[in-house]
Amino acid sequence: MREEPLPPFRQRTGLAAIVALLLLTQPAPANAAADLPYLFQGLKDPTFNRAFAALFKNKKDLAPWLRRYLENRDGVDTPGRAIDASGTPYELYAVCEPHNCGGNFIYVLFSSLGGRGWALFTKDGGNYRFFGTPDPQQRALLTAAARE
Repeated sequence: MREEPLPPFRQRTGLAAIVALLLLTQPAPANAAADLPYLFQGLKDPTFNRAFAALFKNKKDLAPWLRRYLENRDGVDTPGRAIDASGTPYELYAVCEPHNCGGNFIYVLFSSLGGRGWALFTKDGGNYRFFGTPDPQQRALLTAAARE
């Protein structure tokens, strides 16, 4: 597994980081649900479940807790939230390792209908790994979520 330190925010003064922060602080559209389900609940939808499973298919060297989450949803989920990034709607979810949340997360970003997904895995010590080949905007959204 390729792990790299997550760059400190103060070193990421680029436009993408600033845009991501602005986008994440915007309120959800009025017609968006106030609360999205937890990831484990959302994954009961076959479309979301397929997109999520595809992120990790044939991936080696996954953390044991992440493998357990993939198999039986054993993780500490928080409710998802709707994000509008330059007119593109997304759903963002976060799950952490049970009894060890400090830095051990998977952040998952879905297209609004769940057909596509991207993820950022973080591990103690600031190491991280992207899944699903997120574009620069999606990387910025996932990275900003990890810094919250």
